Amino acid sequence: MTEQDYLKKFIFDKEPYMLTDHDRKTIEFEGMESFIFRKLTTAKYKASALPAGLEDKVTKIIRRCVAEEKPIHLTVPFGGYKKWQFASYPYPDWAEVFNISHLRNFLKPIAAAYKHGVILQYFSDEIFISRMNNYPEEDVLAYNESFQKLIHWYQSYFPPNLMLRFSKIRDEISQEKLMKRFDQTIETLREKWESVPPEDRALRLAKSARNYKGDLESLTPKEKEKILWESTLVHDAFIFGDWDKDVTWAFGDLMIPLGFRYTGSWGVHLKSSPSSTVQFWIGTGALKHRNDGSLVSTILTYDQFTKAQSNITMVPIELLPASLKNVSQIAVVGK
Repeated sequence: MTEQDYLKKFIFDKEPYMLTDHDRKTIEFEGMESFIFRKLTTAKYKASALPAGLEDKVTKIIRRCVAEEKPIHLTVPFGGYKKWQFASYPYPDWAEVFNISHLRNFLKPIAAAYKHGVILQYFSDEIFISRMNNYPEEDVLAYNESFQKLIHWYQSYFPPNLMLRFSKIRDEISQEKLMKRFDQTIETLREKWESVPPEDRALRLAKSARNYKGDLESLTPKEKEKILWESTLVHDAFIFGDWDKDVTWAFGDLMIPLGFRYTGSWGVHLKSSPSSTVQFWIGTGALKHRNDGSLVSTILTYDQFTKAQSNITMVPIELLPASLKNVSQIAVVGK
């Protein structure tokens, strides 16, 4: 199978899911709620098991949706930008395409069985990225505009009962209002910084260094430390602050969040593509040759992509509309 053939089958698959005898027996003897939960936690797609508390929460949401005849609403909170080191920056690339295809296939069985449907909604939290990681605001907006085009185009390749949506935090709150809330939390976090264990401080600062857009090495150690500290405080305000007290975004009462790393107790931990758990916005999409010669889609971190560079071939692809950027060729590992 050629790369073009593989991608055509993976992306354009309109084949409806046909319930198996096992599916029907599960629904008949265990109920629709059990069937939906089983499909949300199937081994083929999950990256780790649900903690007990999250399992209970997800079960209750499913039960309520079924009882109230409402769609099962899955949400994907994500960064809303492309990692700046990639050549595809600032736009989405194959990583985003693969993630949407992967989640469509993941949810097809539920959409086929549950007549009230399924909603898959991506939520961009890009509103604070410029301040945190020094990304130009126009680049962040360009990513989200391009992602919106991808979502709009992709809807026609989803089953009628599976709805694809895209929203941003800034749809619910202005950037000015959000930053005022952040500022209050940042000052509190600044005062408590010395009480954070040294190893935790080091990890947070290192993460900021990996994500910050700019030449940090040209700065003095003091200047670099100040920038990374401020970046870390913005990140921590997002994680630990109460800025979202009246902002529903991806965590409404009847929403089930999906995540690909660091989900802990907040979301169902899934693979981001058939062979990766890399978050799609900080990775790049590629095809990989397996030992048996077959192809599989994957998402690579910048480090993985760099290390595999000598084993990568760029293959031209003519499948997606010209209006979508970064999809006219694809990296193939091990060709």
